[in-house]
Amino acid sequence: MTVRAIPARHWRSYDTDPLPTGAEALGEPFRAFPSWFMRVVCDRCGKDHMLSETDTAQRDMRIRDIIARMRHDGCGGRAAKAELITGIEGASSRPVRKIVLIDGWRSGRQPTRSSRDRQGAWRI
Repeated sequence: MTVRAIPARHWRSYDTDPLPTGAEALGEPFRAFPSWFMRVVCDRCGKDHMLSETDTAQRDMRIRDIIARMRHDGCGGRAAKAELITGIEGASSRPVRKIVLIDGWRSGRQPTRSSRDRQGAWRI
């Protein structure tokens, strides 16, 4: 059994400790945010995807590197907006905590939500 060391700094989803800024969080490994989700929005089609810290194999990678390597399988787009969240507004029993990592659209095209939205997951 492989034992992984807990990062020196980590932020639990249920704590009330102050959160790092987006720039600070980008330099941390994904495992520094146990039980958090990463919400990513595609810059081409506007489709969003949730990535769970507990279910990903890239837990030891820095969040900056994960986002840089991500591509949307449906259209090949990159991450235009990314944020770490502890739950979903209205569905979580606890207050949702959020860290905005990347905010804004990189592409000149506006996101569209049509019946032809391309399906697919994000590749890392």
